[in-house]
Amino acid sequence: MLKTIGRSVLSLTSRMLWPAARLYARQGYFSGQDWSGFQPRRIAIVACHWIGDTFWASQVVPVLAERFPQARIFAVTKPFCVDLWAGLIPPAQVIAARAIVSDRHREAVDWSALRQAAADLRGRDFDLVIDLTGNRYSAAFSFLLRPAVSLGFGGDELGWLYSQTVPDARRSGAHLSEQPFRVIEPLLAGWAQTFAYRLPLRAPSLTVSPESQRQKLGLAGSYFVMAPGAGWSEKQWPTAKFIQAGRGLAMHASGVVVIGSSAQEPLCREVAAAIPGGKALAGRAMSEVIALLAGSAGLLCNDSGVGHLAAALGVRTAVVFTGVTDPALCRPLGREGVVKVACQDTPIDEIIYHLRQGGG
Repeated sequence: MLKTIGRSVLSLTSRMLWPAARLYARQGYFSGQDWSGFQPRRIAIVACHWIGDTFWASQVVPVLAERFPQARIFAVTKPFCVDLWAGLIPPAQVIAARAIVSDRHREAVDWSALRQAAADLRGRDFDLVIDLTGNRYSAAFSFLLRPAVSLGFGGDELGWLYSQTVPDARRSGAHLSEQPFRVIEPLLAGWAQTFAYRLPLRAPSLTVSPESQRQKLGLAGSYFVMAPGAGWSEKQWPTAKFIQAGRGLAMHASGVVVIGSSAQEPLCREVAAAIPGGKALAGRAMSEVIALLAGSAGLLCNDSGVGHLAAALGVRTAVVFTGVTDPALCRPLGREGVVKVACQDTPIDEIIYHLRQGGG
């Protein structure tokens, strides 16, 4: 109840800024847009979520590039997600932004830093900003860039700062992959009659060699990867289960590599130490993680971003859902037979069997 009242107050307060917002915005920003004749020169995609959501956001780039062949496309993204745009956008057009908060429960909010980040990029003179993050911070940032027009979903109490707001696909029970395409749908009017998300996925380009990763880790043959961490504890399969599965996988490979973020290093070390030939690899650059996944025989993980990457790379993947997120909405997508969705009670032998079908 208090949360609802707080949101209402914030929404009312933000609306009081309407006259100032109109003065700040470029002429015609709030006047509605005929997208059918729109030809932007510079497009900024604001995608400052975690790995999985950012991966899905990157999938719209080929469509936008085909729709607007003369436009330069930029991505504003989390520093650790920069490598996810490799092969889709030139490196100089991928901008790392720490100030745009994805989850205020896990990240500190600094409005001053957010305003400064927008000021630093305002000179790029964007014709179109597409906000695929969809919260109050990204909505404010998109507006402060002072583009000719903007598109976004959600935006919480500041969603009115977009030139046009599209419905939030997450509320309709659509898969994560649908959200970015729902946002750009108005741009496709008159160009494509319909657009539905389809395989194959566009995986990030490899900037690090899988073979160099194998040599660095001293792996002489095939190996499996496990990622026992998750965004929050309720999404994590018990550590003992990962250890048991890792021991089973180790019988069929030269090693098991346990990956995670820097914060998950203790967990990675604990799991790796309990597995014969286990190796902990936490806090590595995304380019190294992608190469590691690409060269592996398979991945076992919780509902987390690395599962989406592995599936996109064509790597056999087993993802454990603990019940706090819905596999229908969040499962990785890949070729038939590549992805196995498991639950807490799925027999470990069944998971090992699935992963071994990849050649391990």
